[in-house]
Amino acid sequence: MAEESSSEDRTQAPTGRRLAKAREDGNVAQSRETQMLLVLGAFLAVFSFVGATSASRFVNHMHGLIEHFSTPIDDMATIGLVLRQALQEGFILMAPLVLVSIFVVVGFSLFQTQFLFRPQALTPDLKRLSPITGVKRVFSMKNVIELLKSIAKFLIFGIVLYNIANGTLAIAPEAERWTLRRLTYELISWFIYATLVILLVQMFISGLDELWTRYSRMQKLKMSHQDVKDETKQEDGDPKIKAKRHHLRMRRARQRMIQSVKKATVVVTNPTHYAVALSYESTEAAAPRIVAKGKDELAARIRDAAQDARVPIVNSPPLARGLYTLPLDTEIPPEFFKPVAAIIAYVIKLKTPRSRN
Repeated sequence: MAEESSSEDRTQAPTGRRLAKAREDGNVAQSRETQMLLVLGAFLAVFSFVGATSASRFVNHMHGLIEHFSTPIDDMATIGLVLRQALQEGFILMAPLVLVSIFVVVGFSLFQTQFLFRPQALTPDLKRLSPITGVKRVFSMKNVIELLKSIAKFLIFGIVLYNIANGTLAIAPEAERWTLRRLTYELISWFIYATLVILLVQMFISGLDELWTRYSRMQKLKMSHQDVKDETKQEDGDPKIKAKRHHLRMRRARQRMIQSVKKATVVVTNPTHYAVALSYESTEAAAPRIVAKGKDELAARIRDAAQDARVPIVNSPPLARGLYTLPLDTEIPPEFFKPVAAIIAYVIKLKTPRSRN
C-alpha cells in the first residue's frame, strides 16, 4: 500500500482493513484530556469521601508538631519519630488518591484501546535514539499542536484559579482568628470547590480534544484511490492464485459429481457431446433430479463412470441438450416430465428381469 501518498491524494475514507491494521500498530484514538478529566473526577470523588477525613486526621496528629514548629528539637530520636509520623500520615492521606488515579489511568487506557496489548511496543527501537529523528519528532506538527493546546489550557486554568483566589483574599483577615480545625475545614472546602470548577472546565476541554483526536486520526488514515485499489488487490489475492483456487474448487466439484453418477438412475446422452445423470426414487413424491451433467470431455467421464457402475445410458440428443441447460442438483421442470418418465419406465423395465433372476 502506498503509505507515502501525499495528503492531497488521500481523499478516501479508511477501509476496515486499514483501521484494523492501524489498531494493531497501536494507532488508536486516545485523548489525554479525557484521561485527565476522569483522573480529576476520581480524585475529587475520593477526596470528598475519604480525603477530607484523612486531611483532618493528618492535621490532628500533626497538631503538636505544627504548634512547636518554631521550637528547635535537639533530640535525634524525637526528630526521627516526628519524621516517621509525618511520612506515615502523609502516606495515609495520599495513598487512596494515588491508587485511584493509577487505576483510572490504566483502566481508561485499556478501554480506549479496547484491551489492545502490543508486546512489540516493549522492544527497544534504535531509530528513536537518532538525534535527527528526535529533532523531527520534537518539532513535528503534532507536538506543536500539543504545545499550543497546553499553553491555552494553562491560560484558562490560570484565569479560573486567579478568580477563585481573589474570592478567598476577602476573607483572609478573618483566618487569623480561626481555630486550626476551622482553618482545615475552610482549606478543604476551598480545595474541593477549586477542583470542581477545574473539573467543569476540563470537561469542556476534553470534549473538544476528543473530537479533534478522532478527526485528526481519521485524516491521517485517509487513503488515495491507488491505496484502495492496492488493498482490494491484496484482499482478492493474486490473479494466478485466484485462478488456481477456482480450478481446484471446480475439480473437487467434478469429482463429487462423478461420484453422484454411480448412484444415478439413468444417464441421458446425445450421445457424445452431452451427458446428464438423473436420480429418481419411486418411493418419493419428488421429481427426478439432475445429479451430474457435462459436455465433451466431462460427458465422456460421466459415461465411463456410468458404465463402471452399471448405470443405464440412454441416447436421446434433444432431451440431453435440454436437460443440460438446467441447473445442477435441481428437480426437472414439468415440461420434461413426459420424456423423462418414459425413459425411467424403460430403465425400470430393463432392470425388472434382472431382479427376478
